[in-house]
Amino acid sequence: MKTQPNLLLIFTDQQRWDTLGVYGNKTIQTPHLDRLAQEGAVFENAITPYPLCAPARACTMTGFAAGKTNVFNNESAPAIAADESIAAYLSKAGYHNQAIGKMHFTPDEQTYGMDHLILSEEMRGVRTAERIQDIRFDDYDRYLMEHDAWGWEKPPEIGYNELKPLVNGLPKELHITQWCGDRTVEWLKAERPSNKPFFLWTSFVKPHAPFDCPSHLTDLYAPEEMPRPWVSDKDGTSKNPYLKSHRQAMEADLYSEHANLTNRAYYYANITFIDEQIGRIMQTLEEEGLADHTLVIFTSDHGELLGDHRLWFKNLGHEGSLHIPMLAWWPGVIHPGTRCDELTTLLDIFPTLVNRASENRNYDGRSGLDLLELLTEPSSVRRDIVCSEFYVAPNYMLHVRSKEWKYLFYQNGGYEELYNLLSDPHELIDLADDPDFQHVKKEHQEEAIRWVIDYGNPEIALDETGFKLKVIPFQPQETKTNPRPFSRMPWDSRVPPSMLPEQQRSWFWKALGGDWSSLITLIGSKDK
Repeated sequence: MKTQPNLLLIFTDQQRWDTLGVYGNKTIQTPHLDRLAQEGAVFENAITPYPLCAPARACTMTGFAAGKTNVFNNESAPAIAADESIAAYLSKAGYHNQAIGKMHFTPDEQTYGMDHLILSEEMRGVRTAERIQDIRFDDYDRYLMEHDAWGWEKPPEIGYNELKPLVNGLPKELHITQWCGDRTVEWLKAERPSNKPFFLWTSFVKPHAPFDCPSHLTDLYAPEEMPRPWVSDKDGTSKNPYLKSHRQAMEADLYSEHANLTNRAYYYANITFIDEQIGRIMQTLEEEGLADHTLVIFTSDHGELLGDHRLWFKNLGHEGSLHIPMLAWWPGVIHPGTRCDELTTLLDIFPTLVNRASENRNYDGRSGLDLLELLTEPSSVRRDIVCSEFYVAPNYMLHVRSKEWKYLFYQNGGYEELYNLLSDPHELIDLADDPDFQHVKKEHQEEAIRWVIDYGNPEIALDETGFKLKVIPFQPQETKTNPRPFSRMPWDSRVPPSMLPEQQRSWFWKALGGDWSSLITLIGSKDK
């Protein structure tokens, strides 16, 4: 067997595919990723298997679709054992497995077999704590505390899934994106093992919402020059009441056009900041003599709708949410300037990395293809469709993507959408009810059913016959009372606690009397 290469997987969070210059975006500045693409390969049709953070990462790490992992939301625990992960297979082949940044593994103690984790989890260990005793600080939290900056990781009065465009108050040197780049460079220079190959997964938190602009890049993009969202009254979204409730939950219609375009400008600025860090990482590979012996894959867990179809965030099957960037770089192995239009998915990362480390390819039940084989022998390994899912009962959604078509199925009510991506790449005209295209819809349904049977969860997706997509009578989305939409941090309550019923008051306010700053002193002294 050939010498085992180092493996570097770089993730961003919530980055749609068309936010790189190499994908034709003439507004955004991403010189380092564009160079990586020019020296390596671009995958034109890369799709997330699940447009939500934790499930997408579980799919990536195990190579199984969500129906097999049973990770359907950001809180659920995985059903797949740790010995079925990329890291487990690589460990057996002699690799050191290192994670840096946002992993969003569930439950919190999950490592998927990684040897070491250096984490920045968006203060999740504080936000989700029900009691002071339950608080967990991650590595970035502690870094900020050491620099007297904890609590300023995002602007006051903004939540972690909120559209309000504000400027991040931290200086560049303390920003979460800079921290992730710094820790990756430090690890490559001083902490990587000298006696074994490594698998390094570096995962940036941004450009995930909130769309707070790095303080040093506020003037980089002018809102009025941003591309406008793709909106049409014929796109099929208005017929589905679930999508109406989605818009209401995200408060999308409360924001002005200028605010929405500013969101896009700040979203772009965060990507440019990440691009700078990736340039530093690639330079470090060259300086450390690692470049010729390292396979680098760049991608994202899912996309961001950015107002397309009057929708924001992810979860849904439209291109902004589903279609992700994917680049691969390996000097001497991947031919520079390669562009691959075959269908790919995050599920392909498992066989791509594992196959580089071992000749043992005994991992049945996975649909992934080796990306390097796809580049060299596309006719022998190509596929006709890829599928993506989203499931929070009673909403099971199946997104079926071919090169030419997109079929969207909503189990809750049986709503459907169909788009011809060649003639209508922005999905502006829904053809699901057009009699001329019923055969196309049927073909994609049949392909999807076969995929569910082979790789998904038939109990969730199929009816009692086991050969048809299950349809249930429409059930309205449950609306939860939330006096502080999206935000769970103690210092940005939109409603003074004294005005809330006792049962709705945060434990922070009850235990700390509203003085959140004492939280740092209390926990910091306990940990010393």
